[in-house]
Amino acid sequence: MKKLFAIATVALGLAFMSCSSYRPVSAGAGSVGAKHGEATAAKLFGFIPLSSDNTMLKAAQNGGIEHIATVDQKYFSFLGLYTSVTTIVTGD
Repeated sequence: MKKLFAIATVALGLAFMSCSSYRPVSAGAGSVGAKHGEATAAKLFGFIPLSSDNTMLKAAQNGGIEHIATVDQKYFSFLGLYTSVTTIVTGD
């Protein structure tokens, strides 16, 4: 019984883990800009869109950026129930 409880506790703990990662998408020849903009697309259960505009253009508009220096993306997932991709843009 104690082993079953221990296994169930570990399984429950693993079930509530989330994952987040960053990856570079693009970089220009200049340095990282002073302005910062973000745009996020999120989904529920992997197919129900909550928000859907995470383009570089939208992120640049959100940050008031005219010349893009770098573009990164941040991925987040919580048990596959909620997932989001955020595009992060820097520039001037």
